[in-house]
Amino acid sequence: MLLAPVFTLFTSNITSSPPDFSHDEKQMSLKDALKAEADQLGFVLFGVAPAIPPPHYPIYQAWIKAGRQAGMAYLARPEAVAARGAPEQLLPGCRSILCVALPYPPPAPTSAESSDQTRGSIAAYAVLPDYHALMREKLNALANRLPELVGKPVHTLVCVDTAPILEKDYAFMAGLGWIGRNSLLLTPQFGSYVFLGELLTDLKLEVDQPLEGDPCAQCRLCVQACPTQALRPERSVDARRCLSYWTIEHRGPVPEELRRSIGTRIFGCDNCQLACPLNAQGIPGGFTYAQEPVVDPFPDLLAEFALTQPEWQAKYGQTPVARAKYAGFRRNVAYALGNAGDPLALPALQQACEQDPDPTVRDACAWALKQLQTN
Repeated sequence: MLLAPVFTLFTSNITSSPPDFSHDEKQMSLKDALKAEADQLGFVLFGVAPAIPPPHYPIYQAWIKAGRQAGMAYLARPEAVAARGAPEQLLPGCRSILCVALPYPPPAPTSAESSDQTRGSIAAYAVLPDYHALMREKLNALANRLPELVGKPVHTLVCVDTAPILEKDYAFMAGLGWIGRNSLLLTPQFGSYVFLGELLTDLKLEVDQPLEGDPCAQCRLCVQACPTQALRPERSVDARRCLSYWTIEHRGPVPEELRRSIGTRIFGCDNCQLACPLNAQGIPGGFTYAQEPVVDPFPDLLAEFALTQPEWQAKYGQTPVARAKYAGFRRNVAYALGNAGDPLALPALQQACEQDPDPTVRDACAWALKQLQTN
């Protein structure tokens, strides 16, 4: 879920002195009103965290120092690293962080058709329309309501996904859920199948408390389910071994030692989520999602490989799959075809190996051909 940074700074109606409330009753009424507004917008989880350094910031710093961000150099930029430890660097005068979550549908259940090795798999969040615009729209609406609710100008900053903020830490502090062994936020109601967003503000609000307990205390199922041992003891992910990183973020060839582990995945990996007992408990009955899938989570691999760039753009351009770019997607499908073992893929792979303009795609096709010809 990594796209270009998305921020919105509300600078209208700014005053030099941030508004504050001195009475608990006013604080509670404002917080309740904000929660009601968030609920109306579809944010079924809402909480407030203090604008203080996040508890896992030292772990993040060590993660960067060890190079576990792999090729995502933007995560290691000094200004971004500093901002993740100090929210006031994003919004001067920041005093509170409103944290919200928007659930998305869990992965489609497997069937005989989806288990067919001639079909690929796409991560559950990526078969939906790109969620960034939807989250921004809803958070902007919440931000616009703040001055009306308090009767004073307010500074706010909307953060969605790639802003330099440790959003899972703040969601944990706001009581939305726990940080699991798979590094994801685990919510009691929706498991890890949620999109997170934050609204930084210079309002001082009553903060929520983290949830008690640890649902992962005696569980290692996600660690065992990871095909490349990418999950680390401190509940972080080593991107250098994560298939989501390699199939989404990376632009060149995937290391040969990881290609077999890709299996028939063509965008992302949900293994650590599928293994989680909290995710297996199901969604509350009668819940309606803000978004529904717009593409097949288990597409036919040969049909995907045959897509021209305009066809691919028309199909995936408004979904998170667009992040991989056309060449990266074809590279992924070529690896999947090699792993699927279908001899019907030989002609298409041979042609692309000889004619595709992208050297990474040609390399992936050559590898896939070797797999098919030797197995």
